[in-house]
Amino acid sequence: MSARIAKSNPAMKLIVLFTASFSWAFQQQDILPKYQYLDPVTSDLLLCDQCPPGTAVKRHCTTDTPTECQVCPERHFAENWHWGDTCQYCTSVCKERQLVKQQCNSTHDQLCECAPGFHLVVEFCITHSSCPPGYGVTALGTPVSETTCERCPAGHFSSRDSSTEPCLPHKNCSGLGLKTLRWGTSTSNSLCTNKTASPECSQQHSLCQTASGVNLCEKKVSRCNSLKNLTLEDLLKVTDSLPGVKVKLEDVRAVVSTCLPQQYILQLLHLWKMANYDLDLAKGLSHSLRVLRNNGAPRHLLKGLKKFSRIIGTTSTHKMYEKMFVSMLHDESCFKAHKPLNE
Repeated sequence: MSARIAKSNPAMKLIVLFTASFSWAFQQQDILPKYQYLDPVTSDLLLCDQCPPGTAVKRHCTTDTPTECQVCPERHFAENWHWGDTCQYCTSVCKERQLVKQQCNSTHDQLCECAPGFHLVVEFCITHSSCPPGYGVTALGTPVSETTCERCPAGHFSSRDSSTEPCLPHKNCSGLGLKTLRWGTSTSNSLCTNKTASPECSQQHSLCQTASGVNLCEKKVSRCNSLKNLTLEDLLKVTDSLPGVKVKLEDVRAVVSTCLPQQYILQLLHLWKMANYDLDLAKGLSHSLRVLRNNGAPRHLLKGLKKFSRIIGTTSTHKMYEKMFVSMLHDESCFKAHKPLNE
């Protein structure tokens, strides 16, 4: 009768099948792993119980006695059920740039992982990569994974190499009651000011310093005079001649429309340097001069760039001109509010 009910009722079939499966699984929990052992005395083939993790076989089973197990000695381990009479020896030391994550015990070997700042590649710990300017960290590197970088979204920036820092939001000048001198880019923050002064080139670079008998202030004024008649066409030629990532056309036009003529080259090189942070400025100028000379550039352009390149190439004045770049960034006449350069 019950067989006919089960045959005619699908739900009853499922209940019977589930009950049988559960009963089998419950019975399996009481069954220990076995191994075959040939008794050397009786020549009987016995089915002995294996030893659990953390132990090893001390004495094999007989027809009358079960397997006898003993705890692994110090600095030894057994991770799984087995029938060996010895335990494995623990790893003695971690590899280069690795630290101990877990000490060895009777059931686990010593575990090692890469030290902070490194991640595992195959069998070696490699330094976490840094995100370049314009990119921020979205996931920190771990002992088993690399740093994850993503390009800064609109309204955010990252100005330096870092393996830990995310992109930061641009400063909201209007929200602070200040005036925007320069919109932020993917590699620089917005510049704010409440000043209205507009210094001339000679005023802006009026801090005179003397090095090796050369009056640097006079050279700076000379640079301003020799490059103050450049046109948009001249700037585009310089842009095309510089190595690496090119400054965008709209950014070059923004330089002409917002900067004083004597500041064109400084601002153009500043934009180029932001896009090519890993390239040397002096070498970039030398490359530009070679290209312009081969392409038959105007004499006044070559003459002005040659003077500027000589000053930049002088080790004692290189850092001073980097400061001059920073000083220029605060010149309101050059950085009026216009469309962000990275959009």
